[in-house]
Amino acid sequence: MVTWINCFEVPDGQQDQFFAVWRKMAVEHFKTKPGFVNYRMYRARNPEGRFQFVNVTVWESAEHIEAAHDERFRELLRNPEIADVVASPGMFDPVDEG
Repeated sequence: MVTWINCFEVPDGQQDQFFAVWRKMAVEHFKTKPGFVNYRMYRARNPEGRFQFVNVTVWESAEHIEAAHDERFRELLRNPEIADVVASPGMFDPVDEG
């Protein structure tokens, strides 16, 4: 299993709009892809925080993650409603658990 974590910087006042677009991408794209296990989206309680949303998605492998970021995904990213959002994604492996 591989964990994909993506932290999003969302301009003030665009949080609900961003989440609606992201949710559509998650349901219509990622959840349909081979190797998808599950996801959890977090929203900051502090509206002044740098990252307003953090997504944690579990995939069966790094290859599944790479395959899911296909041309359809890139097309969805071209949505002007999320043009000002800055994403900081990456793959992570657990190193400790409590």
